[in-house]
Amino acid sequence: MHEIKIVKPKIWNFELVKGENAWKEVVYSARMSGVPENIPAEEVFRMIVKNDYGSALEHIIIKFDVKITKGNAPELLEHRIASHSGYSTRYIKVYKGIDKEKPVYEVILPPHLMRDAEKKEAFIKTVSKNLQLYESLLASGVPKESARYILPFCLAVGIYHFTINLRSLLNLLGLRLCVRASPEFRCIASQLYFNLLNELPLLRGLVGCRGLMRGACPESDVTGVRVGKQHPSYPPCPFRNRESEIFIPTIKELQSGVDVKVFNVERVVEVQERIFKRWADWR
Repeated sequence: MHEIKIVKPKIWNFELVKGENAWKEVVYSARMSGVPENIPAEEVFRMIVKNDYGSALEHIIIKFDVKITKGNAPELLEHRIASHSGYSTRYIKVYKGIDKEKPVYEVILPPHLMRDAEKKEAFIKTVSKNLQLYESLLASGVPKESARYILPFCLAVGIYHFTINLRSLLNLLGLRLCVRASPEFRCIASQLYFNLLNELPLLRGLVGCRGLMRGACPESDVTGVRVGKQHPSYPPCPFRNRESEIFIPTIKELQSGVDVKVFNVERVVEVQERIFKRWADWR
């Protein structure tokens, strides 16, 4: 049987259409809608993002390639207003991926299994049995489109070329940069975050989880994340402490009249980027 190689979720070939001038598309649209010429262009762009005047953001187009597990790929495809072309397990043997130098099975293991040598070994053995059966089915003449039904969740064949507008990408990031998102999707979203800010530095301080982007977290009363004992499978939310200078209230807390202290945006960016770096590195 071909080698099994453990890989991490991956974003590559990230492209911002019109590059460093892409943000000007938003300003042009805003001016057409009536925003006065005397307001500086960069201020207009940030105002559009802050106030979620989303239709103008749809003029910015982003393209990228992504590698994700077979099992989590449907989550990615749930995001609307995007186009994708994908690696076909119906027509291509799954060990002949688009970026492999030699035939190899690529699998993505979640951090919980990567940290436990015994569980990791047992997991890989089971995956290996599945893939041996896959090869056996192909050798016996079973079509690839039928043999693929035995493929495991962890196989890194969720490979897509994606085109998405900025409005939809910000929606994706708001949802998937939350501590409640799955580890694999947090990894993908964190890579997208750094790629996006590298191309559009004007977005720094405006992009993150929904709590940051909305000014209030919609995850009210979520046990183990915002209230109660910390959930063992989720990272701690860095914004839940009411005494902190980076406290982001939930919508329910805001409605109840909670006292919000001075909010340090620079500190928020520093904290979240440290977390996102760890997620992007698949640690």
